[in-house]
Amino acid sequence: MTEVEERLGADLPDSLRRLYRSLSHAKLRWRFRPDLDEQTRIAVAEEFAKAVSRHNLYTTAGSIQILPLEDMLFDEEYSLPSLELDEEEDEGEAQFDFDGHNYPEIEFERMLRPFDLVDGFYAMAFVVQPSNEYWKMMLLNDYWASYEESRVTYLDDYLEYVIATWGLVNARAEIFGEYRGDRRAPLRFDPELAAARVPSVLSSAT
Repeated sequence: MTEVEERLGADLPDSLRRLYRSLSHAKLRWRFRPDLDEQTRIAVAEEFAKAVSRHNLYTTAGSIQILPLEDMLFDEEYSLPSLELDEEEDEGEAQFDFDGHNYPEIEFERMLRPFDLVDGFYAMAFVVQPSNEYWKMMLLNDYWASYEESRVTYLDDYLEYVIATWGLVNARAEIFGEYRGDRRAPLRFDPELAAARVPSVLSSAT
């Protein structure tokens, strides 16, 4: 942990330090059994009719993939796809306003470090601001290339949402997906909001 902080040039937020003291990384996926009886399959299909991941319910319904700390912060494999643009392209004109400050888009994208890779289309990323005591988190979509459709939150709240919603991919998309939601106050954990994103079929024996 000390070596990571020395490389970063700043202290890690307490919540991040606590998490990585407990685990080095995590990967969990679950799905609905493809051999469910017809009645249950119909119930699942109806309850997930508007779910983002409805076409993947029998391959991946829930997914969590937390990266190792050093990979999350420093591995270029996990940089945003748009950072791979040709340097000769005009990428310095566009600005992104975040948390009361205007950043050149390319600079802001370097601040975004995927933390939970979710399902490849979505990822939850930290906005790495070493001078801040608390790092905010944003939902990336469109294979991590877009970050304009996200509420912001904090690590502890995010983990509570993930646990309360069974790691459902569509639940995260619904909870955090909001165009320029970053302009609103950070979303804190709300048990009722989480419960509303968990289909009742999950509380049954199936």
